[in-house]
Amino acid sequence: LDAAGSAGGGGGGGEARGEAQATCFRMAVTGQIESAQMGAGGGGPLMCVFSVQHGADWSIVSGVPNGITQLACSSVPPPASAAAALVGGGLREVVWNFPLGLVFKSTSPFGWPRLVVTVYGTDMCNRRVIKGYGSVHVPCQPGRHQRTIRLYCPLSSSPFTRLLGALFGNPAQLVDPRLVAGAEGREVVRVQSGGKVRVVFDVLLKDTEAFNYSF
Repeated sequence: LDAAGSAGGGGGGGEARGEAQATCFRMAVTGQIESAQMGAGGGGPLMCVFSVQHGADWSIVSGVPNGITQLACSSVPPPASAAAALVGGGLREVVWNFPLGLVFKSTSPFGWPRLVVTVYGTDMCNRRVIKGYGSVHVPCQPGRHQRTIRLYCPLSSSPFTRLLGALFGNPAQLVDPRLVAGAEGREVVRVQSGGKVRVVFDVLLKDTEAFNYSF
């Protein structure tokens, strides 16, 4: 009886340990940064600098939260004239297909991970300049999702500063691109649209029911 009781107690302890392991829920995110469309003046070469921002309750179990894609150019030749650009829409797609792979753990959905992208290109003098910033939340539902990130560029406070920035290859840009993921100070920043980036996410969630979360 003692042996049986010990065996039964050991089994109950194993079940208790198994239940106690669910101290957090996990989210696995894979996918890729597929491509960008920057208009007639953004056929390439373009590269995308990305980072994943999250709240204090979240931590990364595996994967790299930031990186840089390869330089890529559009496969479509540039339009021969302005009229051809207007007829064709002026959109040329630059393809990266850069893979993403991260695993998170957390106890609260507050501070849900967000992908921040910064696209760099070249000007007429082949100088590296900013083309646009953008961000999007990682989808909170399991499955495959496609998202389009609208990009924007900051504008200088005066036309003279804009002219100097264009001449010297130093247009207005954010000191820290991670500010795109927040809302602080955004109301005083003047911006203009600058294209879009297409991203594909594959999301997998685990142990969310233990915290009464249903996605």
